[in-house]
Amino acid sequence: MPRTVYSPEHCLQYLEQYASKEIFAIGLILGQMTDARENVIHLARTPEEKGSEIGIESNYGLDKPEIAKNLSSVSEAWIADHARHVTRMLPGGMFVQGIFVTSDEDVFEDPNCFSKLRSTLNHIYKGLSINEYMFGNCPYSNERLILHMSTSTKVLTCKSLEVGGLNKNTTLKPVEWKFSPKALSWQRLDCYYEFDEIYPVIVKNSGVSVKNQFQQILESAHKTIESSVMFIDGELKDGSESLDQLIKKKKTKTNTKLTQNEAPKSMHVSLFVPYENTLPETVEYLECEGSIHFSGVVSSSVFIYPKATVKEAIAAVKQDIVRSLASRFTMHCDALIDDNLLPEEKICFNEPPRRVLVPVGSLYLCDYLFPGEAPAEALLSVRELLDLKITETDVICDVETPADTSEFDALDRDASSEELLATPQEASQFMYITGLCFAMLVLLVSIIIHYYDGIIQVLSKIFPKS
Repeated sequence: MPRTVYSPEHCLQYLEQYASKEIFAIGLILGQMTDARENVIHLARTPEEKGSEIGIESNYGLDKPEIAKNLSSVSEAWIADHARHVTRMLPGGMFVQGIFVTSDEDVFEDPNCFSKLRSTLNHIYKGLSINEYMFGNCPYSNERLILHMSTSTKVLTCKSLEVGGLNKNTTLKPVEWKFSPKALSWQRLDCYYEFDEIYPVIVKNSGVSVKNQFQQILESAHKTIESSVMFIDGELKDGSESLDQLIKKKKTKTNTKLTQNEAPKSMHVSLFVPYENTLPETVEYLECEGSIHFSGVVSSSVFIYPKATVKEAIAAVKQDIVRSLASRFTMHCDALIDDNLLPEEKICFNEPPRRVLVPVGSLYLCDYLFPGEAPAEALLSVRELLDLKITETDVICDVETPADTSEFDALDRDASSEELLATPQEASQFMYITGLCFAMLVLLVSIIIHYYDGIIQVLSKIFPKS
């Protein structure tokens, strides 16, 4: 039985706009795979390659793009870099499912085209495997989609190819691609996960690396989140149940009916860590030069196919929180001028970018804004990476608030005051000793003057005149 993929009709219109103009285009297929069904949510054309260096984030948005006219002129590394950036924008449970191509070439029959497609998919797979906490590759299958629309015949063909394996003689498998006339109704799960942990800072000869400290936090957070138990709307659910069954049960209890056009309400998710998992496995004594107070709240909004199971929803929410952390840490470290913290810095404040939501069809993807950036900055990322045009008002910026720096400012003032007080104290030690010596001299002179006559008599007795 061939693999079946469901896609909204706007994806067909998206392909036709390039095929009708006989424009070569290549991009990413974004979607979600569950046991119930595989859904594609969006097709994002890869922007034209800019500059000579691949993999540098600042390349997106530069002028003078190098326009690719056919498949052979496409850089696999550039497409893999595009997939890495887009993965940051995907909520948990959604992945880069493959690539699409519009061209006059028969990409499945031409050996050179097939070799190029296979190489491109493997580049994407390897690129997304570098950071395990990004959950870049779909854990349920190693088969990736190749969707092709001929610019001459307008025929649409989809096949799948296995990637990441050692077998180089992989074969194409047929895929049935179906367009749904109605927009798919997604079940939304919202979660706010709070972090409030303290981590030790050990200074090495090379100094303190911000990236290494963030990696330590990420590893600890991933371990904690994976061990947590998820409650949906305040209740512990059976992992084998589907989300739509939970909705029906809830409607039955409240004696209300869900109309066909009414979208299901968002489910609130809470993650709780079992007490025994909060205790360390071993106790180790370390001499630390400082500590990192990692504090804040991560907003998570996950969209799941309603017939997906609770177990799949749990995995998606946990993936989303960890992926969001990994994305922010990577972006923050890439923006740093110097990765090392200076030893003389007693207090250092790092604020990774905050999350905002951007609409894509009937659901939301995300982007990240650095402190001081306006929603307009997200429009550039959406246009370049997702090939979408949205307005500034479409960006939802209130899912996370900017960091509260009042506590940091107070600590910084205290540290500065201590430093200012310590410096004059050390500088006045010499004056204090000098003053004490001068006082002793004055006291000695006063004693001599007061007892002058007696001292003269004593001295005359000791040293009589000859």
